Amino acid sequence: MKKLSFVMLVMIIGLSFSISSFAQEEPKKEKKEVDSTEHPDKSGQVSDDKAFNTICPVSTEDVDQEITYKYNGKTYALCCNKCLKKFKADPEKYSKRLSEDGKSIVKSK
Repeated sequence: MKKLSFVMLVMIIGLSFSISSFAQEEPKKEKKEVDSTEHPDKSGQVSDDKAFNTICPVSTEDVDQEITYKYNGKTYALCCNKCLKKFKADPEKYSKRLSEDGKSIVKSK
């Protein structure tokens, strides 16, 4: 009887570890869906073009290529939705901060 109880206990512990490790597996990262109301350009069009810049014109951090905004025919990538909101509020100010290749911030004169 003691052996049976011990075997059952070992099986229960093993099963609980299996379930625990299965539950902790990370889900695959899903691609973000872009809402057409979130990224329109001046004409209300959603940007399908690839952004030219690699640095956020607002925060100067690396960009997320899925967070974009089209302004004056050019697609700009930003690092986060907070910066996107700021860029939308004054795109002229922030677009001027980027170098022509979009890889650095230019100092204002």
